[in-house]
Amino acid sequence: MADTNTFSVNVHECSWADLQCTLNVPGGKKIDIADFENIKWSRKLEVGDSRGIGGRLRKRTRGTPSCDASGTLSRGGWMLILEALEKASVQRGLMRGDKVAIGLIGFDFLLQHTPLGDSRIYQVRLSGCRWLGDSSDMKQGNEADMIESTLNPMEIATKSGSGNWLVLA
Repeated sequence: MADTNTFSVNVHECSWADLQCTLNVPGGKKIDIADFENIKWSRKLEVGDSRGIGGRLRKRTRGTPSCDASGTLSRGGWMLILEALEKASVQRGLMRGDKVAIGLIGFDFLLQHTPLGDSRIYQVRLSGCRWLGDSSDMKQGNEADMIESTLNPMEIATKSGSGNWLVLA
């Protein structure tokens, strides 16, 4: 039976206020980004089934991991990322006249949380991202101009307390 006579005091959970986002563009620099309104990522493992007589499940394949990520940024944060990708693209010669192909540059995105009063750093790394698109839905009013962006990571890993990066397969 649960002990209902005691309870935890001053226990804090990770929240948006504790989040730090860092973009690492290879050949570029690390950029701390504070202009996100939201960040969404997902990962899953798609396994294949091997069935025996009568259709009973007998085995599963190792599976194929897949992942997705997106975020909504203020226009200033959006431009900060685009200009970092632009610099890396120019260094690699990914230009046609005055057009710079930023969607060909891979980058890593690190999300870190440290709740108030906690010494642990909770980390999620989106590796091998490419900027696949962005969109804006501007309207009249006093709201900040926000841009939705597709990040397309190759892998999403979570760092464990022992220091290992945990992936699905």
